[in-house]
Amino acid sequence: MSKTTLAKIPALALLVVMLSGCSSSSTTSTTPTKATLITIIGDAPICDAVSVNLTLTGLDFTPSGGGNAAGYLTTTAAYAPSIRVNLQLLRDFDTVLYSYPVKVGNYQQANFKIQLAQLATYEPALTPPVKLLTTTLTNAKPTLTLNPEFVITEGKTNVLQLDFSVLNMLKTDSSGVLTGSVTPVISATQLTSTGGSDFAEFDDLSGFVRSTTLNSAPNSTYVGSLLLQLLSASVSGAPALSVNVKSDTKLEGFVDLAHLLPDSYVEVAASLNNQGEFVGNTVEFQALEQPYTGSGSTATPHTALIGPITSITTDQAGNPTKFNLWVQDAEPQDSSNITLDTIFQVNLNSGTLYKVSTLGPNFANLTFGPQNLAVGQKVVVHGAYTRPSSSTGSGSNLLATVSPSAIYLKLQSLQGTMGSVVTTGSDGLTGAFILKPCCTLLQGAPIYVLTNSDTNYVNLTGPSALTPQMNLVVKGMPFYEPAASTINGVTIPAGTLVVEAKQVHKI
Repeated sequence: MSKTTLAKIPALALLVVMLSGCSSSSTTSTTPTKATLITIIGDAPICDAVSVNLTLTGLDFTPSGGGNAAGYLTTTAAYAPSIRVNLQLLRDFDTVLYSYPVKVGNYQQANFKIQLAQLATYEPALTPPVKLLTTTLTNAKPTLTLNPEFVITEGKTNVLQLDFSVLNMLKTDSSGVLTGSVTPVISATQLTSTGGSDFAEFDDLSGFVRSTTLNSAPNSTYVGSLLLQLLSASVSGAPALSVNVKSDTKLEGFVDLAHLLPDSYVEVAASLNNQGEFVGNTVEFQALEQPYTGSGSTATPHTALIGPITSITTDQAGNPTKFNLWVQDAEPQDSSNITLDTIFQVNLNSGTLYKVSTLGPNFANLTFGPQNLAVGQKVVVHGAYTRPSSSTGSGSNLLATVSPSAIYLKLQSLQGTMGSVVTTGSDGLTGAFILKPCCTLLQGAPIYVLTNSDTNYVNLTGPSALTPQMNLVVKGMPFYEPAASTINGVTIPAGTLVVEAKQVHKI
């Protein structure tokens, strides 16, 4: 299995998959048996920390009873992995962090090496409205006691889930303002697969295709696989995840794997089964990227730019002409032209395609177009990008510009407090409630949250358990309704953000 990396917002999870033992024909072996460990990462949210970037450069495990630590994410003269993760992109999502063999045994402690890459907040008084904080990492080598101990068993798939709690990691002053001081806060739980169930589900793995493989073996479970590059902002060791495709995998935007080219940006809903295999449930192709045009090329590079809309400009008739995008991620990443946590200006044109990602719910059949753009929506912008001329100087407020070929509305998490219940259906699941967002970007405007029988509830029994001021994270599709309307029997005021909820999480 190739080196891999996975991530989640309430957790950094470690999975031991694929139990390849090392042995010989002699009666005595001095080579320890190892099993491949896959790590999943995530975190718990905080409102206005728009980007919390950590770089992991080391992770090993101390055996129970002591002894030399078993290496996992380790630096050698030949290979120095350095994996960058923006925890705020992972609110209630999972992604892969790394994959590597670890010695079979029992472990009582996990030992990390972490660098604080960047901490950025939204500051509307600034132009552009991005504030990069002067940061201090209080502990670059945090250790985590594993209680109960973590057991890597030969012949089985083993999973350990770790949570990075951003909510508790970032320090504030007496006024609640972030100071830039960061103290890693991590917890761990070993997971099991009961009755052949999957270990984990991934709502949205975002990245680009490195290669595809077609399976010609008779009676194979899979028709092929794609190698999906994740976390491409990493310096080295970024995960490349092999996603298996079944005959009934839902393919969006392409016919089959033979037509999926390298550097294609895709979003994947997948599961990690009890055999340690990643299986695609939905694979959505959005655009073929070209971030590196080569020396001497006159072509303008283009890639997938991912982040929230921070402002929108309209003409006299109220039609959007451009918007500013907080670029939190780029897939593939072009480090020579794209600096993450900066603002790009997206110049809209008549040829721009507007699409809703199929990975999120749209049970109300809402539309997405220029008039449905709103501040706070997370989108993926595909198109040619141009950075300002170096002659403008480093202090210039000029923005990099994008000529978009396509804009996709992306599944995202929105945090806030419970306002009031609008309606509850006879099934006790279908209905609507008002969320009061806590992030400055949304300026406190109430969000109408629609639910249906497929909405998942975490730490809640259902809509009847919602109470005023309850802290929530709602994962879903954020549609903006510019005119007053009635949706699923709910009266929606003009100029309202409406979220069709995939999940409601009490935090």
